[in-house]
Amino acid sequence: MPKTEDISKFIATIEINEQIVHQSKIMGRNVKDAFIKMANSTREILEKHPKMTSYGLLSLKSELLIYWNESINLDTEKFWLELESKGIEYERKDPLRFALNKNYFRRVEQGIEARKHWNNLSDLKTITDRFSNPEIEKITEIIQNDEKTRLSILKKCLDKNLIPKTQYLKFGECMAYFGQCELFDKNFDKTEVERLNEIWKNFENE
Repeated sequence: MPKTEDISKFIATIEINEQIVHQSKIMGRNVKDAFIKMANSTREILEKHPKMTSYGLLSLKSELLIYWNESINLDTEKFWLELESKGIEYERKDPLRFALNKNYFRRVEQGIEARKHWNNLSDLKTITDRFSNPEIEKITEIIQNDEKTRLSILKKCLDKNLIPKTQYLKFGECMAYFGQCELFDKNFDKTEVERLNEIWKNFENE
């Protein structure tokens, strides 16, 4: 069985999770509702299984931390800072550290978040305490290169007026990236955006 202290720390983590979610200016209503529902469900499981095994607690903790281990935004930095202030030492799987080590983001969603939020994050104390100045500059470069690579893919498909079969998934990721980061107007005119959507639609209908 897990120690009482471990359960208490996990309950405190659930409360921090709810606090950050309620205050979030990034999450939409549906996302917030999903987080709160998960928190309530997790509490119910803890109440119904007072003699839960250590593995069971670890599973619940892993599920709760998925978002906070995968996301790159101000909410995430606040979450981990709150855990630290409460003396809760959970291992953090930092996607920014992964990007530094591998020179790319593991998932397109992380690249999108980094592109959208890095200007607001790079000067935060939680970031400057965690990364050196050269590392912060390197992350900035990785974000810039990610955008350039995705722009190159879209332009090549536009020039050829088709999506190579080997590039289809990457093309979809690039379209999502440019859409969510609001980069289409910066790089393409209205006609080009329409053509990109048309060749995407034509590929899906083949």
